[in-house]
Amino acid sequence: MRLPLLAAATVLSGALAVPAAVPAFADPAPPAAAVTYSAAAHRPGVADQAAWHKALDDLVTAGVPGVIAEVHDAHGTWTGTSGRGDLDHRRLPPVDGRFRAGSNTKIFVATTVLQLVAEKKVRLDAPIERYLPGLVPDGRHITVRQLLSHRSGLYDYTDSLWHGSLSELYQTRFRHWTPRQLLAEAFRHAPYFAPGTSGHYSNTNYIVLGMLIEKVTGKSTEQEITNRLIKPLGLHHTGFPGNSVRILGPHAHGYLRMNGPGSPYTDITEESMSWASTAGSLISTTHDLNRFFSALIGGKLLPPALLHQMQDAQPLQKGATDYGLGLSRLTDPTYDTAYGHIGSAPGYSTYSFTTADNSRQVTLSLNILIDSQKLKTATDNALKTLLRHATTAK
Repeated sequence: MRLPLLAAATVLSGALAVPAAVPAFADPAPPAAAVTYSAAAHRPGVADQAAWHKALDDLVTAGVPGVIAEVHDAHGTWTGTSGRGDLDHRRLPPVDGRFRAGSNTKIFVATTVLQLVAEKKVRLDAPIERYLPGLVPDGRHITVRQLLSHRSGLYDYTDSLWHGSLSELYQTRFRHWTPRQLLAEAFRHAPYFAPGTSGHYSNTNYIVLGMLIEKVTGKSTEQEITNRLIKPLGLHHTGFPGNSVRILGPHAHGYLRMNGPGSPYTDITEESMSWASTAGSLISTTHDLNRFFSALIGGKLLPPALLHQMQDAQPLQKGATDYGLGLSRLTDPTYDTAYGHIGSAPGYSTYSFTTADNSRQVTLSLNILIDSQKLKTATDNALKTLLRHATTAK
């Protein structure tokens, strides 16, 4: 079974046993109680807050323990929470809470690689073998562009890392993995297809790209991203956990439903994110992600030609969003086009998007790994409500 912990818009299936030692919590409340834990928000001069409140409450009704959201546009900034950030103590999620941003890490990696392209230190259409000789099987035929766009064909190591078992994932959550160990797991398997002939989301691509950044710059990928993006943009609550298993600062607890929808919640807030590395270990906040995407789509981080290539999204496998060079694209009549990324990690799901004209940024953070079509539909509906054109708000 594919465990899409960093992948976009995929639903877990199957019933997996919960280890006897796992602390679990019952459903936090029946659906009607969602209103009791209704969103708390502040936004001057905007009349459509009720729909945004309801969108968050609907997520809790659908089975999300808690949710944090921020909307930023010309009218100001709206922040809201609903549900519970701590099922044990029945607390609201902190509106400024930090969370594991999952695959939103990839857009930071992709932006850094493209900055290196702009500096002529990396060529998009050069084979990865040029920079990392002997590392990647068939590396002479896999380009940097194909790695960025998930068209390398490389097998996704998360498809087999825990043998499809949430129980094994939980029991080994403090294990430390090196990037080379993750690549070894990927390279044990045949590629999905020949390089450039199709598209398939694979976290392996971004482990390789992290090693590319380190080889070219002589610094760790985490330090390079911090120096190039996090510090200059003032993303004060964004960073990498390193060897820590904790989320420092205010945060909602993260939960899994080990036996699928309707089963008790298991707290998985503390874990090593070494298995995600440069594919998905970033910690951030709704405010910081909105600030980052506004700068990116606003043209402050890349030359126009490279930003255009990043936004040139094409279909991947069924169920995944259209994907460019590290950037996902969504389309809907209520907001036309939006760019951003979906990030999942055990205990957290994050949707961060900005409209194509950069007029509105939206980030949703759920303290659960989405595990059903019901939750996915509720999240898609909430994102659509928050992204819709301001002129449609009543």
